[in-house]
Amino acid sequence: MVTRTTIYDYQQSSESGRERHIRVPYSRLEDQTPTLGDPASMLAVIAGHEVCGTVVTINATTSEAIINVAEGAIYRHNVRNVVTFAGGPVDATWAAINIGDPVFYSPDSDTANGVKLCIAVADLDASLNPRFGTVVMLQDEVAADFAKGDDSEGVTVLCAILQCGLNDR
Repeated sequence: MVTRTTIYDYQQSSESGRERHIRVPYSRLEDQTPTLGDPASMLAVIAGHEVCGTVVTINATTSEAIINVAEGAIYRHNVRNVVTFAGGPVDATWAAINIGDPVFYSPDSDTANGVKLCIAVADLDASLNPRFGTVVMLQDEVAADFAKGDDSEGVTVLCAILQCGLNDR
């Protein structure tokens, strides 16, 4: 079991346009108790096409969060190496996480420990998980730091994620 820690570590490119902050009521978020620095996904009519981003501000008074949904923003997030779920949420199968792998926001990931990202394309009821981003290397990482985890057990690892932002799958 992973110890829950809030990770608010942002690595920004020098390119312009890496900030796209939008205000979202808690009631329109998948997790209606957002945490600063955590991934977030907005509710949407079509599964798998939700807008995702990282929580940068929380206003408990107005019950709104500010989410950075910028395509290309890079944040460190905890990612579960689960590929499929057995029920519960219980991991069924796993895979090593590597550079270039897609990462998805999942309501079925290790929610007991606050982990909302995984490499599972679909959730327990076979609905598509929204694409959150892609695993990349941080400036202080090297290729030898990958792959993270393996296919023999479920683990949660810290990864730099290049956000998809407003893009569909």
